Amino acid sequence: MPTARKATASHAKPAVPRRGENDADLLEAYARRGGECAFANVRMLGRIVGAYYDEALKPADMRASQLALLWAVVACEPVDRKTLERIMRTDQTTLSRTVEHLRAAGLVMAEAGPDKRTRMIRLTSRGQRAFLRAMPYWEQAQRDIDAALPLAQLARLAKAARGFAKEQG
Repeated sequence: MPTARKATASHAKPAVPRRGENDADLLEAYARRGGECAFANVRMLGRIVGAYYDEALKPADMRASQLALLWAVVACEPVDRKTLERIMRTDQTTLSRTVEHLRAAGLVMAEAGPDKRTRMIRLTSRGQRAFLRAMPYWEQAQRDIDAALPLAQLARLAKAARGFAKEQG
């Protein structure tokens, strides 16, 4: 079985116009290829799906990103921030901001961990109720998204993306 090659970003010099082509021709050629860009397509998908979930969760007074973080805490609690960063695939600043917002709202609390440097995060009873209140709205959003973007296909794509990230190191 062939081994997977580690994909790396190319840092080569940008393409030089080919003989007989000018910048306007190259611009036009690249403009036609915009729909191929994995980054642009994934970002657009994330914005569309995120906005849909945000709207669906409004009656529960929650945003999709907040529910996702609460969900990770529910699944792992008590959990430290480094573990949440890894699970959520997010940076420390973004995670700290969201955790602080949830803490200020009384949905999570941070308590002393196994050593003085570690803070363990868990849901408060208010956070548990908020999570449970949001879930019927999430369930409906899931059904709606599945009808347009089959969840099984999204799960396969997410699994492939996690594998790609793991290969990158």
